[in-house]
Amino acid sequence: MSRRSTLLVLTLILLLAAATRILHIGEQSLWIDEGATYYILSQPDRIEALAHRDHHPPLYYALLDGWIALAGDSVVAMRMLSAFFSLLSVAAVYPLARTVNRDRPWFRDSIVPILAVLLLTLSDPEVVLAQEIRMYALRTLLALLSMLFYIRWTQRATTRRAALWVITTALLLHTQYQGLYIPAVQGLHALLFLRGRQRLDAIGLLALIGVLFLPWALLYGFDQRLNDPGVNAALPSNGETLIQLREKFLTDQWPLMLGLFVLGTFALIDDRRSQWRPFGPTFLLTAWVLVTLIVTFVGNLWFPILAPHRILLLTPALAILIAQGLRNISPPARGFLVAVIVVYGVTTVDDYYPKPPWDEVGASMAQFARPGEMSLLENFRADNPLRYYLDHLMPADTDIRSLRQWRAYEPQTYPDGVIDLLSEHPTVWLMHWSPDQSAFNFLAATNHVRTATFTTDHWGNDLNVYRYDQLPETPAVRFESGIDLRQYAIHPDIMRVDLWWSADAPLPVDFSISAFVLDDAGQLVAQYDSGPLQNQRPTTSWTPGEVIYDPRPLQPSELPPGTYSVGVQIYTWFDNARLPTLAGEPWAILETITF
Repeated sequence: MSRRSTLLVLTLILLLAAATRILHIGEQSLWIDEGATYYILSQPDRIEALAHRDHHPPLYYALLDGWIALAGDSVVAMRMLSAFFSLLSVAAVYPLARTVNRDRPWFRDSIVPILAVLLLTLSDPEVVLAQEIRMYALRTLLALLSMLFYIRWTQRATTRRAALWVITTALLLHTQYQGLYIPAVQGLHALLFLRGRQRLDAIGLLALIGVLFLPWALLYGFDQRLNDPGVNAALPSNGETLIQLREKFLTDQWPLMLGLFVLGTFALIDDRRSQWRPFGPTFLLTAWVLVTLIVTFVGNLWFPILAPHRILLLTPALAILIAQGLRNISPPARGFLVAVIVVYGVTTVDDYYPKPPWDEVGASMAQFARPGEMSLLENFRADNPLRYYLDHLMPADTDIRSLRQWRAYEPQTYPDGVIDLLSEHPTVWLMHWSPDQSAFNFLAATNHVRTATFTTDHWGNDLNVYRYDQLPETPAVRFESGIDLRQYAIHPDIMRVDLWWSADAPLPVDFSISAFVLDDAGQLVAQYDSGPLQNQRPTTSWTPGEVIYDPRPLQPSELPPGTYSVGVQIYTWFDNARLPTLAGEPWAILETITF
C-alpha cells in the first residue's frame, strides 16, 4: 500500500474513531465514578482530598482542572478530554504496531498497523471510557506511549528515547496505579531478552521511574489504601467472570477474535510453514495482555481489584495481536473477515452501561427551587453526580448537603448538626434513594411536612425528590368543601405564585385552581389555570390532612410597572362554578404588590 493510500485509510479510520467517541457523548448523565471526579475537583485542597478520600494519583485531576479552565465544566466539555486522549491512543497504535515488528518483515507490512488502528477504533470498552470523566483513557494512552518508547529504546538506545520512556511511564504511574503492569512487563522483557549493558541500563531506568514515583507513593499513595473503598465494583475470580471479560474484550464474536489473537502470536508464511518464537515482540505483546489479566485475576483473591475498566490498558496489545492474526490469513479471506468485523463493530454495542438520569433528577428539584432553600441528599454514592447538577441548576446560595458524606467526614456533628441546619431552612428538598430512613426522621423532628414528590424513572426504579416545608398552623384562606389554602408565596421576580393546599376530607370532584393578577383598575392581566401541581395532583387524589404544593407560573411572564393584586380562586372546569371562601367571597385576594 502506498504512503498516500495509507494516509487516506488512516484518516478515514480516525474520523470513524472520532464519530464513535464523540457521538452521544453528552447523552447520559454523570454516574458514580464521574461524580467522584467532580467531588475531588470541587475540594479546596485537592491533594488532601485525594490523600484521604480517594484511591488515585493526581495527574489526571490536574490535567482536567487545566482543561476546565479552557473549555468549561459542562458534561460534554469535561468528557471531551477523555475522548481526545482516546483518539490519540487510536493514532498511536499505528507507530507502536510498526515499531514492535520492525525486524519482522511479515508483520511490518502496513496492513498490520492499519488493522490495529481499526480494531482499537471499534473497541466498545474503549468507546465507553472515552466518554467518561475518568483517568482511564489517559492511562491507555500513556501505557501505549510507554511501550512504544521502551521498544524504540531497545532497538536503539539513545538518551532521548530513554527520557521519553522514563517520562511517559512515570506519568502513567501518576495516573492510575494499575499502570504498574506496564513497567512490570517491560522489566520482565528486559531480564529475559536484553543482554549485557543494555539490560543493566534498562534495570537502572526502571529504577529511576520508581524513584520518580516514590515521593507520591510514600507521602500519599501508600496511605490511600486506608481510605473508604467506595462501591465494590470488583468481580469475583471465577469462571463466570472470565466469560464476562471474554465477551467484553473479544465481543460476542469471541471465537473469531480469540482465534485471531492466537494466530497473531506467530507468523504463517506462504501457507506452508510457521515461525513462532517465545521472545521479542510476540512475548512483549502477549505478556502485556496475560500479565495484566492473570495478576489482576489472582490478586483479586486478596484485594478487590478485578473490574473491566481497571484492566482496559491491555486493549492496544490485544488489537495488535488480532491484527497480526488477520495478516496471517490470505487476502480474499482476510478482506471478508475485516468486513464482518467492521459491520459488527459499527452496528452492534457489546459494552453499554445505562446510567441513572441524575440530570433529570436535578432538574426536577431545581425547577421550583428558590434562593435560601436547602437540598439534602441520601442517595448512597450517587450524591456526587447529583451534586454536580444541583451546583449548576439550583440557586447559587442553596445549602446542599449529603448525609452519607456528613456521616463519613463529620461524624462528630451527626445527627445534631443536621437537625440544627434543617431548622434554619423552612424549605428542604430531599433526594432519597437509600435504605437509610433517618432523613425522614430528621425532617419530622424539625416540623417539616412533605408537600410534593417528583419521580424520575430509571429502568423501573423510582428516583424520588421530595419537597418539605414548615407551615403555619393557621390557614391563609379557608374555602368551602373543607379546602384550606395553608400558605402562599408570591415571587414577582419570576412571576410565580406558590400555593399550599390541604383538605379535611376526601374530595368528590376534580377542582381547577386559578392564580390571577389584577391591575389597579381591576382588569385581569395575568393568570395560570390548571389542576394542582400542574395537573399532577388532582383534588380527587388528595388524602385528608395531606399538604399539596402547587406552583403557578403566571402568564404573561412580564408586566409593566404598577400596582397589582394577586388572587386565587377554585372552580369546576365543566361548569365554571366557583367554590367560595368561608367568608362567602368568590375568590381570595392574597396580596397587593408593586413592580
